[in-house]
This record gives sequence, structure tokens and C-alpha cells, in this order.
Amino acid sequence: MTVSNRKAATASEIRSVVGELDDSVIASIVALGATREELLEAKAWLGSDDYLHRKLHHTLQGRAAEVFDILEAELSEPDAP
Repeated sequence: MTVSNRKAATASEIRSVVGELDDSVIASIVALGATREELLEAKAWLGSDDYLHRKLHHTLQGRAAEVFDILEAELSEPDAP
């Protein structure tokens, strides 16, 4: 049996994986307690070329899915004028 020593990603680790985001978005992800692996999984889904398929078959679960939803909402918002 393998014991997981995964720890929640820090704000700087989040930025290193997903790039610069608003502090409130980073804080939301930190509050989830997502690990680096979950961040990487969410980012991979977000960068998928098959957007429609991804939306129809959203199989991410747990914190990775929550991170995905936060990033998708943030990145889909139009920039303010």
C-alpha cells in the first residue's frame, strides 16, 4: 500500500504551473488545497484542443475539477476595457 505525501500547492507553485493570475483567483485555488499534480491535470484539460468533447465529457473529479472550473471561468471572462 502506497501512502501519498502530496501537499497542497503554494501560491508560487500555482503561478509556476498556471501562470500569472489575479491574487483572488490564486487565493481560491490555495483554499481548495489542490496539489501540484491536480493543478497540472486541470491545466492539461484546460489546454485540450477538443473543447466541445471536454465540455460534454468532463471526467475530472475532486479538486482537479474545481481548479479547472476556476481557471476556465477566469480565462473565459472578457478583459475589461
